[in-house]
Amino acid sequence: MFRNPALLTLWGGEFASRVGESAFQLVLLWYLLEETGSSLNTGLVTMISFLPALLVGVWSGVLVDRWEFRRVLLGADLLRALLAMSLPLLFLVQALPVWMVGLLAFLLNSASAFFNPARDAIIPRLSPPGELVAANSLVQSAWQFSLLLGPFLVALALPFVPTVYLFALVALAFLISMGVLLRLPRMTQAEQSGGGQDAWTAFTVEFRAGLAALWQDRRVFWIWTITVVNNFFLMGAVIVGMPFYVKTHLGGTGTDFALVEGTYAGGMIIATWIIGRYGGRIEPLRLLFLGMVYDGLTYLPLLWVDSLGGTLLTVFVHSLGIPTITISRLTALHRIVPAQVQGRIFSYFNMAVNGMTALSIGVVGLVLIWLPANQLFAAIGLLAASCGVFGLLLPVFRRT
Repeated sequence: MFRNPALLTLWGGEFASRVGESAFQLVLLWYLLEETGSSLNTGLVTMISFLPALLVGVWSGVLVDRWEFRRVLLGADLLRALLAMSLPLLFLVQALPVWMVGLLAFLLNSASAFFNPARDAIIPRLSPPGELVAANSLVQSAWQFSLLLGPFLVALALPFVPTVYLFALVALAFLISMGVLLRLPRMTQAEQSGGGQDAWTAFTVEFRAGLAALWQDRRVFWIWTITVVNNFFLMGAVIVGMPFYVKTHLGGTGTDFALVEGTYAGGMIIATWIIGRYGGRIEPLRLLFLGMVYDGLTYLPLLWVDSLGGTLLTVFVHSLGIPTITISRLTALHRIVPAQVQGRIFSYFNMAVNGMTALSIGVVGLVLIWLPANQLFAAIGLLAASCGVFGLLLPVFRRT
């Protein structure tokens, strides 16, 4: 993998892009809290920022499959950089009300709804089929390293720079990603089915073809369905439940929460390296569902743990299972899904992950009103593990 310059270029662009995304979410939350002091406004804008995965992701894959992947990646990066930079510029001219922040966050993540499926679909074009596990592990590691660097850069700059101007740092990360991805080779897209028709009719034909590909191959359909349910159970707890757990159950501080988040990233980096080296020996669908079982069950100790050290150990053990889900799912889909519809299929999976995050955040916020955070993690752990058990028992996967 390290001798594949195109794949390393994709890794570099993905790393810079992910740094921008992680920094954007952190700066966005902190800016809203500073400017409004309202948890309601902060929560609403956060939910809005995740909605493009649902509202845009359902159709963005049609265009991703139609356009050259390299151009999609470059265009999404440029648009995200311009949108991020517009936030401090509008602030300078006193034209940045909360609704405008929400609109710009929605548009920025709408561009991500194009970038993410194009990134996933381009990987098999840059890697030999026999090296897909290693290739996916390499690209996934960019996300994990960004979870360390993005928040670190923001934390380093916050004492010296007004929060709103840190959106310029976000814009710079997207521009760096764009500069790196310019080195990707151009490649011809697969032939689409709407040739000779007007634009709307061709779009409709290709949109229906994408949905048919999701529905007709029962393996793809059930992987997507289980991913939807699994992420609905988990993502709200991960984003909202963990800081609540640290503060209310452990009586911890913001620094304690930062340590927990860093532990997540460290464990995922280690597991990604192991999977990249040895994961090709395991059938990816089996690894996917076993990973879901492990992912859920390793949350259960949080019901009893009452110290920061115990929490860090639990989170580290838990984080080792996350790459088994993300890498094996991506590898399985690369092998199953025809090349000409991969952009559409990956946009549906981006919708399943990030779209469910928006819904899950809202539900978990309500649940935490009456359920202690440690009991929440025990409950969602059992529910998430049941998704993996369900997948292992489905006949369509037992025949694979």
